[in-house]
Amino acid sequence: MALLWRSPYGPVAALLVLLPMGVSWWAFAQYHRERAAHQATIRALVQAVDIKDGYTRGHSERVGRASMMIARELGMDDERVELLRFAGILHDVGKLGVPTRLLTKNGPLTPEERRVIELHPEYGHEIVRGISFLGEARAAVLHHHERLDGSGYPYGLAGGQIPESARVVAVADAFDAMTSNRSYSRARPVQAALDELRRCAGAHFDPRMVAALVRTITRSGWHPAVTADDPRPAAHDTRPADGGAPDGGRWTGGGTRSVTGGTRCADGDMRTADGGTPSAPGPTAPGARR
Repeated sequence: MALLWRSPYGPVAALLVLLPMGVSWWAFAQYHRERAAHQATIRALVQAVDIKDGYTRGHSERVGRASMMIARELGMDDERVELLRFAGILHDVGKLGVPTRLLTKNGPLTPEERRVIELHPEYGHEIVRGISFLGEARAAVLHHHERLDGSGYPYGLAGGQIPESARVVAVADAFDAMTSNRSYSRARPVQAALDELRRCAGAHFDPRMVAALVRTITRSGWHPAVTADDPRPAAHDTRPADGGAPDGGRWTGGGTRSVTGGTRCADGDMRTADGGTPSAPGPTAPGARR
């Protein structure tokens, strides 16, 4: 810098060098301030959900991690990978609007209770819709319970109507639900959960997303959740190999339980006593809401 100052151009040369450096430093600092603010916003929302439903503490972070793994396996760029991680972390933020007694109920839900829980994607979208940096993650919050065959909720979207981000999170959510202990179900071994996802690929889940998760977990592994109430890892599943429940019913994965031997696919949230499907979705939306 002293050489520039003593050059024929003197202070002008020094200014031409220092000004871009200063602007770059300011932009870099601003980026990190914004990123820290974004992370703080997400962390506060996740902590609120974890406090409300302590039994699934850590579920949001694990779904974020699984979503990120799927996105990377599919070759998405770093920005989209980060957004998919945010989508997974925030997918259940709408449960802040659901009564705690329903989230922690140890047993089957009544049809009315199920309808209340099925409102959580719309509650979540209302919470995050104004957070612009989330981008397509907002669509995942709203649509992560849609199913390829149109049997999901809240709008009964099918196939390509479902945003890609939501199709990623749906697989990540169901996988973690199956490999975690819940108040109403015991965890499955990782391999059993992957087999269940493969069984339901094409009907409920996007086969590309399922295949991506299977590949990345086969290669990198996965550490299932261990809850505070039951420190045994999910790999120590004590259910019969054929999926039978202690009372003679069937475990259908992801917290979905039927006592009639039904074959419902895994889901991130729901459990029933009659093997029925989720309540009828609302009017089909013309496209994904953001």
